[in-house]
Amino acid sequence: MSDHRTILFGTIVIEPNRWAADRVPTYRVSDWLERIRDAGFDGIELWENHAMMVPEEEADALRHSCLPVTVFNSYARLDDADSERRQRISETVRELKAIGVKFNVGADGSRLEAELSNAQSWQADMPEARLLCECHSGTAIEDPETAARVLADRPEVGVIVHPFSVPDLELWFRHLGDRIAHLHCQLGDENGRLCRLRERPGFVRERLVMLDDLGFSGTSTVEFTAGVGTPPENQETLFEAAVDDLAFLRENWA
Repeated sequence: MSDHRTILFGTIVIEPNRWAADRVPTYRVSDWLERIRDAGFDGIELWENHAMMVPEEEADALRHSCLPVTVFNSYARLDDADSERRQRISETVRELKAIGVKFNVGADGSRLEAELSNAQSWQADMPEARLLCECHSGTAIEDPETAARVLADRPEVGVIVHPFSVPDLELWFRHLGDRIAHLHCQLGDENGRLCRLRERPGFVRERLVMLDDLGFSGTSTVEFTAGVGTPPENQETLFEAAVDDLAFLRENWA
């Protein structure tokens, strides 16, 4: 087991427009990089629009970031209509030297093979980065059995799991094992409201022990936290909560 877990700051966590129709970013990540670093994060998971919908001076600042852009969080579709967008993302990923690119498949299982074929071609344009499939509810591979089956002959694709959200974490590892390369950390309370990790300490510690016992050795991102999706959102409050989640992970996950 590593004596230091690589934990990233998801730039989407303090972005109030993450789910807006236009998804135009409201802040420049470069303005926060030193604070993110000083808080103890090892790098960032950069939301796509924080790189693709910004002026050139911001793009240049990200290329020279004081923290590595470890994972690029893409929402590009894997159909032919989005091929140009994926090409632009490939160029950006190479410039940023990201080592992981998060992607999602759609909800239509009949499109899976075509989507994953396009993903394979996309991967070839980013040879230094690994594609990371977020096995998200509402997608065609939201269950571990399906994910293991469709990814069996695609070892180049890693898997992202939500360790504090999935009902049966052990089942994911039983089917996918070390294919699980990255975690998205977010936690809901009994009403589904996003909360800080320390609001349910026993449950989170139990899951962290389970991750160790199951041999997880990948990276993690504080993706969402208390206050996300509860208007009016306040960036400072969200950042404080994300830093507190990082602190809880450092305190309880060697």
